[in-house]
Amino acid sequence: MKDNIEAAYSKRSKRWKLIFLMLIVIMFVTVIVALNIGYAPISFSEILSILGKQIPGLNEFIVPTAFSQTNEAIIMQIRLPRILSGVIIGAGLATSGVLYQGVFRNPMADPYVLGVSAGASVGAGFAILFGSGLSVLGFPIVPTTAFIAALITVFVVYNISKVGSRVPEMTLLLSGIAITIFLAAIFQIMQVLAPNTKLHSLVFWSIGGIANATWSDWWSVFPFIIVGIILSYFFSRDLNMIALGEDTAQHLGVNTETTKKILLTLGSMMTAAAVSISGLIGFVGLMIPHITRLIIGPDHRILLPASIIVGAIFLVVCDAIARIVTGASELPVGVITALAGGPFFIFLLRKRKLSYRM
Repeated sequence: MKDNIEAAYSKRSKRWKLIFLMLIVIMFVTVIVALNIGYAPISFSEILSILGKQIPGLNEFIVPTAFSQTNEAIIMQIRLPRILSGVIIGAGLATSGVLYQGVFRNPMADPYVLGVSAGASVGAGFAILFGSGLSVLGFPIVPTTAFIAALITVFVVYNISKVGSRVPEMTLLLSGIAITIFLAAIFQIMQVLAPNTKLHSLVFWSIGGIANATWSDWWSVFPFIIVGIILSYFFSRDLNMIALGEDTAQHLGVNTETTKKILLTLGSMMTAAAVSISGLIGFVGLMIPHITRLIIGPDHRILLPASIIVGAIFLVVCDAIARIVTGASELPVGVITALAGGPFFIFLLRKRKLSYRM
């Protein structure tokens, strides 16, 4: 019996490694193809030469005449920071989605459920209206204020929801919804009162986009998201146990209250960091964990890392579509994710309704 269990686990582990390797290859190919998309035609050979030049040891084999300085500037200063921002934002939102859905044991849970997006919107709105162009400790004021406001919002929601030493999931969800509606109203008032010169920035923030992402933007959020991803993986086994029910998880040695606090904090931190530079990009955290779960199963030991890569691939693809779908101009990537996420949400809702009938 024990030998059969070990053999089954070994087989499953090999399958997981193969899936993970395939996803990494797909992500690499997706990034290279995305670098090729744009108004300035740059061949794949030039793209690979430009990237190879940045790698110590490999740059010795790159012929200097393999690409022009103009194309190098386009790739390194415009396209690459934008695409890598898509990678890290997609990964962060997908990871947050896995954590929220795992904690709430609900595939319809979303990273924005605790008011993270609404708090970030209000923080960014105040910065756009009253402090545009300023900086905080060297960081641009808009993403910095959005990040701080998002975390403060989550802290307020969490403390409103406390009942003694516990935080009931339903109370947390309802508090998040109430605060989200309240802050959304404040953001709408900002849009109504904003002068025309500021209104475009507010609207663009509410839609979400990474068209203007720079290296400084990427570096400002990378530490928060990568640390959140690494720490989250250490709780993958706890998430598996929580999926069996809180009582079962406690009997198996999981301190559910502490674990939920940590996971919700990590998810909120990653979401706040992501939206601080991209604005409100919806549905990534809802769709990606659920799609990945359908493909590889519910085990968080593989679900979490797979969702990270699938989320990165998804947002880069959506951004590439946003760049070319209208021809002369480009759409914010949040429009594309919403167009994909709306039908998916309806599908998921109908599936849940069918399960209620059974």
